[in-house]
Amino acid sequence: MRQHWALAQLLFFIVLTLVWLLPWIANGRIYLGDDLAFHLNRVQSITQYLKFGKLGLGHVATGSFNAWGYPINLFYPAYLLWPMAALQVLFGGPLAYTLYLFIINMATLYSASFVGQRLLHSRFQGIMVAVFYAFAHYRLLDFFVRGALAEGMTFAIIPLVFYGAYSIAAGDWHRWYWLAIGMALIALTHLVSLLLCAVLVLVTLGMALIKRQNLWWRFKMLCWAVITTVFLTVTCLAPLLQQLHRVGKLNVAQFSLEDSVQQPWAFLTDSMMNRMASGHINIGLVALILLLLGIVAFRRFSPRDRYLLVLGWLFTLMATRLFPWPPFQGLLGMIQFPWRFLGIANLFVALVGTRAIVTLFGQGWRFNRTAWLTAGTGIIVLFGFFSCQGFINSSAKTNRSIRNDQYHWAATTMRNPDYVPPRSLVSLDAIETHSIEVMDTRANGQRDRTIRQLSRTVGPDSFTYRVSSQRARQTKLPHLGYQGYQVWVNGQRRHWTADQTDVIHVAIPKGQSTIVLKYVPTGIQRLSAWISGLSWVSLIGWLIRKYRRGVTDSPTQSVTVAK
Repeated sequence: MRQHWALAQLLFFIVLTLVWLLPWIANGRIYLGDDLAFHLNRVQSITQYLKFGKLGLGHVATGSFNAWGYPINLFYPAYLLWPMAALQVLFGGPLAYTLYLFIINMATLYSASFVGQRLLHSRFQGIMVAVFYAFAHYRLLDFFVRGALAEGMTFAIIPLVFYGAYSIAAGDWHRWYWLAIGMALIALTHLVSLLLCAVLVLVTLGMALIKRQNLWWRFKMLCWAVITTVFLTVTCLAPLLQQLHRVGKLNVAQFSLEDSVQQPWAFLTDSMMNRMASGHINIGLVALILLLLGIVAFRRFSPRDRYLLVLGWLFTLMATRLFPWPPFQGLLGMIQFPWRFLGIANLFVALVGTRAIVTLFGQGWRFNRTAWLTAGTGIIVLFGFFSCQGFINSSAKTNRSIRNDQYHWAATTMRNPDYVPPRSLVSLDAIETHSIEVMDTRANGQRDRTIRQLSRTVGPDSFTYRVSSQRARQTKLPHLGYQGYQVWVNGQRRHWTADQTDVIHVAIPKGQSTIVLKYVPTGIQRLSAWISGLSWVSLIGWLIRKYRRGVTDSPTQSVTVAK
């Protein structure tokens, strides 16, 4: 019976995922939105590294972001993009992107179903939670209007973070490891979401006040989760801090939280209309209905469900000016846009909405699970489909979509100055020419005719230049200096310096020279990678041993069909 249920669930989720993708793959175009070109360039960087025969991520972009060595992987973790890069090597960009979205959506459905089943003690309710969560209007906006691939990936992880924090708060602290795993995966995917999830963990732990017992053990398991998270993620956090120490302030845009939220009335009307536009972020009509159903069922809710409903409304209102954001600017300014909390709100909306439906309509007569699941799925899928189709029709008049044959151009030529120090921006135009001759232009704007660049080739994390100089000199390379770069001239390692704009300078002799600039992982990078790798192996080994001893993650109560 359990095998039949698992197979039916798998087939249902596959069908749902194909429906979720249908509007976007039916017309053979990819919608770049606000940020997708940036993420496609990130994937292309890893793809290029794989094509050189390497199995890692690489550190600097040699084949994307205009191919000057943009240090994207030093500042923006890309571990969960590796599967898409591998798919791109095998199948090409457009198909790889579609397959990766399929994988992400399946993972989101399963994680939400897993958490819903364990909190609501019902397979049926777990699937309803998954449907409401995966087809949430804001999630569609995030993926296809904003093109926020990394942030969209975190939807598959947020339920695990919540479940870990909830387990600790509810006294089921031996499942603390879900919090560590969830937070670690968030950190390895999208650092801004790490701050969002820290808020999620904090407010979820407040649930411990409902049942004030064994607070010391809960605190102890929370500490274990935090320490484990640090060990699992030190591979990206330690190198990030090392690079920030060298370059100082980056050019990442900062916004006033109060100015970047939505006006309450506009948020409400956009939600009721299921509007899809980057300047009109909203939670969608279905989510509003589920929140209102939660209010109707409030008196019949348990204290736990009431708390979840309050959190659902709280995270929703945090997207608007109704929340007092100015006092939190210094603490949470890094999130840039408070409406990012809608990703977390959708999880609570799915949980309390499902509970409200069962509470209000599942009592007093025979509760037809199939009918309710079909109706709920059909409604939210239709709302999502028509919203997506409307957006697609309007996007046909803009330049935010590309044909499949334009994929390589979109995935290689984007300029993004976010991870460049402000003092270096003045040099980017010259750097992107990939020309030492341009870099050595005199102060009066005239080219120095005593040096010629003969060739330029790229390798894994490396650039090789052949130049001819009529005299020994200090020459400028079309690259910015980051910790880890090493330079060889004619096979001999040379010390390099950086000017006031961080451009690399190196001494070369008279005549023809071969200059190799290569990024070599620092000692901190290698050590932190070993620490995180061993931590993951140890944690997985411990979980396998725990499972074999019979301590599983089955709910403490028997799973019923509906409750």
